[in-house]
Amino acid sequence: MDGFFVISVSSASSSQPIDELELLNWGTQIGSAARRENVRPAQLENLIASLDTVSGREALLATAIFALRQAQRLGVGRTTANLVSQALVDLYERGAGKDHARKMLGFAKWIYEANIPYRDRIEQLTLLQLLKWYSQQRQQRTG
Repeated sequence: MDGFFVISVSSASSSQPIDELELLNWGTQIGSAARRENVRPAQLENLIASLDTVSGREALLATAIFALRQAQRLGVGRTTANLVSQALVDLYERGAGKDHARKMLGFAKWIYEANIPYRDRIEQLTLLQLLKWYSQQRQQRTG
């Protein structure tokens, strides 16, 4: 299965604290990937809405598989779907709930809408790196 990965989910959640910077960084990677892959904005909104299709924390897992399904069905957004799945599985295993996932996906939508044409590797991209890169690009264009 080209472009996909195996997800391993532990049923025991460890309820580790979730740092908001992690949510911002996951959102940065997801939003940047979605912009690069020309994912339609409605697809990001559909991911957020899909959190309400299942009650409880298991909604994170349902949304993870929904993202993979949509990428397969639409033929676009495989990297985005992989990042969404990785992030949601990570959050689930650490005891996070829908609010954390909603915040992360909402931030991904902001990054997408900012339309920043970042073209380097995004798998380890942080919000701070993206903002610094954007600032450098603007200075090069005006300087």
